[in-house]
Amino acid sequence: MNRKEQIIRIGKRLKLNVIKWRFIESEHYLLLLKKYGIFSGELVSFNDLEPTDILDSHKAILSYSPPVFGCEAPSVLTNGMEYVQYAVHLKNATVLGSSNLIVLPSGRVLYDLPFYDVEKRYLYADYKIIKLKDRKITYWKGVRHTIDKAVWMGGNFSWNFYHFIYEFAIKFCKLRELDIPADIPILIDQICLDIPQYREILDMLNKKGHPLVGVAQDEFFEVSELFYVNCPDFIPPETKNANTGYASDIQFDIKALKDLRNFLLPHASLRTFPKRIFLSRKNASDRRRFNEEELIQVCADFGFEVVFPEKLSFCEQMSLFNQAEWIVGGSGAAFTNLLFCKEKSKALIFYKTRMPFSGFSTIAQFSGVDLRYITEETPEIKIHLNTVHDPFNINVSDFRQYLKDKLKLREK
Repeated sequence: MNRKEQIIRIGKRLKLNVIKWRFIESEHYLLLLKKYGIFSGELVSFNDLEPTDILDSHKAILSYSPPVFGCEAPSVLTNGMEYVQYAVHLKNATVLGSSNLIVLPSGRVLYDLPFYDVEKRYLYADYKIIKLKDRKITYWKGVRHTIDKAVWMGGNFSWNFYHFIYEFAIKFCKLRELDIPADIPILIDQICLDIPQYREILDMLNKKGHPLVGVAQDEFFEVSELFYVNCPDFIPPETKNANTGYASDIQFDIKALKDLRNFLLPHASLRTFPKRIFLSRKNASDRRRFNEEELIQVCADFGFEVVFPEKLSFCEQMSLFNQAEWIVGGSGAAFTNLLFCKEKSKALIFYKTRMPFSGFSTIAQFSGVDLRYITEETPEIKIHLNTVHDPFNINVSDFRQYLKDKLKLREK
């Protein structure tokens, strides 16, 4: 039973209309909700933890690079926020499948992100969050398990390749520095063990050989001694309004990116790939549909070959991007692999609007890639975005002319 079905079932039992469910925070109703696995608590951040819980902590200056549209001048890495990176050893903590929440004793819930959200702009699309307001949070737990000691490496959106790499896999570099015995298991979302490419990455990064234990979406683990490393990057889930994003919403630790690239890239496949590639989304997702076939034909006239990254192993994907001189495709998680590109390679991403999403542009800037966005929107015509997954249409003749005039590519 998924979370939505669970909440509907609970609502019916409590005779509540779950479509317009407003949680009543009286003590009586909270007791009823707990009976069905729904709890409320007080949000706390790293700053609220006891000094004895902290294994390591320091402040880092994160960076971001605004996206470049069409023929605009290249962007540069910009210094961003001061951000606390830490590792902790917590007693009697609870981790929830597909969630960034960590439940502490006395009903407190460790979740740092809201404390950085001064303007209250983010949508907390965490799988287990039901309601979050000010420092009060209502969340769903699921099926209970217990374990004596564990390292927690799962969290929200871990099923997405981009989030998996830059929020979870990246933490293994820090984990290797900590003096945690190799026989202590790592708890991670079950889906990360089920996807072959993710398991491939975990087997490379888990150099100490910690046992890996999967946590399903509808499960939680009570852990007597929990080791936890927070994400070195700042990647909020979503903004409340898709049209009001900032380039500074997503920020990265450049040193952590370098460590991850240097560790993974030597494992790249020896397979040979084309120098000009078009990343097809035909088999990947129904989201962000666009006139891909027409654009593939244009690119084919300039010597591009279509590839399907999801059909490749992770080691092959690293080689694909590392060998490419030109990369073109619709916006999607495959561009996570920009981390492995060679310096001075070039990339074009098709997108609906001139949205200031910096998730890929910062990675490209770090790797020395000239990344540009081609959009349906123009500087003169502003397009309203309902969701980041809206379908769109790129002007084919304008794109062909762009390849000829601006990029100086020759047709075959």
